[in-house]
Parts: sequence; structure tokens; C-alpha cells
Amino acid sequence: MSFTSESLKYKGYAYKNSYTPLKIVDETIHLSKTPQGEFIAPPGQILLKINYASLNPVDYKLYHLKPFFLGWFNDKQGFGRDFSGEVISIGENTSTKVKVGDFVQGIYTPILGKGTTAQYLLLDPKHSPITTKPTNIDLAQAAAWPLVLGTAYQLSEGLNYKDSKVLVLGAGTSVGRNVVQLASLGGAREVVTTNSERNSKLIEELGATSQIDYRKHPNFLIPVLDSVKQTGKFDYIIDTYGGTQLFPEINNIINKNGYYRTIVGDVGGHNFATVIGAIKTKFRQISSSLGLLDYHYELKLLQEMTGWIEPARDLVQDGKVKIFIDNIYPFDELKQAVERLESGKAEGKVLVEVAKPAN
Repeated sequence: MSFTSESLKYKGYAYKNSYTPLKIVDETIHLSKTPQGEFIAPPGQILLKINYASLNPVDYKLYHLKPFFLGWFNDKQGFGRDFSGEVISIGENTSTKVKVGDFVQGIYTPILGKGTTAQYLLLDPKHSPITTKPTNIDLAQAAAWPLVLGTAYQLSEGLNYKDSKVLVLGAGTSVGRNVVQLASLGGAREVVTTNSERNSKLIEELGATSQIDYRKHPNFLIPVLDSVKQTGKFDYIIDTYGGTQLFPEINNIINKNGYYRTIVGDVGGHNFATVIGAIKTKFRQISSSLGLLDYHYELKLLQEMTGWIEPARDLVQDGKVKIFIDNIYPFDELKQAVERLESGKAEGKVLVEVAKPAN
């Protein structure tokens, strides 16, 4: 698709800093002129029409953490990372497998850039993973998996799940559900999870062999040690929730040279305790890298590298992983969508419908 004007005007959500509200603002994308006098996406860029944006905890954490002075440099901070939609223009010299007219999903990675809760999105495929939509799901489902399945995929990268014993902390979270599925698909001998009783049947269906109800055991160290007594230490601990309960006995819980991987560190949230927790997490990372721990401790964040998105897409296309959607909100109800996400009660991804699909 080409355009007759160099400016594409659209609506999108933005905020100045953590002290200002999220609101719909006017935005503009500047296009490039071809020798034929038409206008297309800038070189190296893909222009998308967004249908759905999927919200993640990182979105509102970035919002709450943005200091006021950064608003002087960027007074229209976008909101949202996950997206699905249609490719409507591709700039010259753009290295990509997608083409104009493709329905796609992916993750927009620039932290201080625009967001996916917008009518249009311009991205660089070298830094923002994007791939064609699997044929067995709709566009809403397409927006729901990239960040959570991608994170679970990278948490599992390089781990040999075959015949292993795995502990998944926070199995009821969107990332946790995907980790359980990947561990089960990988042939884990035992998948122990922490989650609430309300999710127990679902987590079992996804592959958990035993569960610890964190509501009954707020400090789940004791039931984890009981599991060790019964069937031995864990090869891998995958943490999607945060916490420090296991560290007093960690060498009695995880095998030597085992892996403890987390996406949260010691403390979740967006307050001062998060800063202290981050310091402790970093200290543990450094100790691990220096070989001072008997196990490997890694903080894993979803990387810009696009190598993971194609195999993750194949898992969806082959029906090997389930996608969970809690609710879909209209474009003008982002506030309600964020409130639902922050409530901690969402049973799956919270989506915003930016534009209804044409078909």
C-alpha cells in the first residue's frame, strides 16, 4: 500500500510521566517519497495497522516508574508492547519475511518509543520481533501470545527438560502457564508448581504433576523441601512471580549446576522495595557469574533478538500450546483494561481492540 501524503495522522494512547494520565493523543508518522511520487514506510521500517494490543505488567510498571523529568524529552510515551494487525507498507531496504497484506503479530521493543495501543505502528524488524499469524488462531489470540510465550521460550532456552525435575513458581501467571507447557512438552519427569487452588485443574491439564497452593503456604519453602525428600532435588527452578523464600535452603533444593531462572528477581511491583530487591538480584547474578554459587542464577528478560519468534509461532501453529485471554476491551476503555490487569485477577491476557478485523 502507498499513500498520497507524506504524513499519516492517527490516534494513540500516551502519557508524559507517572504523574500524568494515560490519554488518547494525536500522532503523526512521516512517510518516505518514492521516485514515482508515492509515499511508503521509511527505509528499514514496517508500517502496521493495529487490530489488537495485549497488555502486560511491564506496561504499567514502566508507566508508574517514569520520572517527571523524562517527560521533558518525551512527552508522548506510548503504551503497550504486544500487537496484532496487518502490514500495510514496507520501506525500502527492509530485511523481513513478512509482506504487505500479511496479518502478523509481534512485540514492539523500544522502551521510550510509541506503543501498540494505537491505530498505526511503525517498527524496525531488526529490533522488534514480528511474524505472520498462525492460520489456526484469530487476530485477538495472535496478540495474546508473543511476550508471554516468548518469555517462557527464552526462560527454557538451553535447558534439557527430558527426564528432569522442574519447579515453576507462579504457574498461574501468563508466563508461568507457558513454562509449564514447555517443560511438559520437553519431557520433564516431574513438574511441580506454585499456584492458587482456583487454577489447579487448568495447571494440571497443562502438565503439572504436583502443585503447591501458595494461599495455604505463603512461605512455600516447607512443601518444596517435602518434595525434595520425596523425589529428590530440582534440576531447574523457573520463577515468574518473585520472592526469596527458597534461598535459605537453596543448596538443599536445587542440584549442583542446576539453573534458577527468574523474570522478576526478589521483589515484584514498582515501589522502593523493588529497588532493594533489584540490588539483591544483581548481587546474586554477579555471584553466579563468578562461580561463587553451586547453581546458575539468571535474570532472563525477553531479548530483542528475533530468533525465538518463529519457533514459538510454530508451537502455536501446531496446537502445542494454549492461548489464554481474560477479556477484550474497546479502544476507549484502556483505563478499565489496565485496572483489570493491575487487579491480579485476570485469567489470561487483557486485550484492547483497536480496530475490528475486516473479516
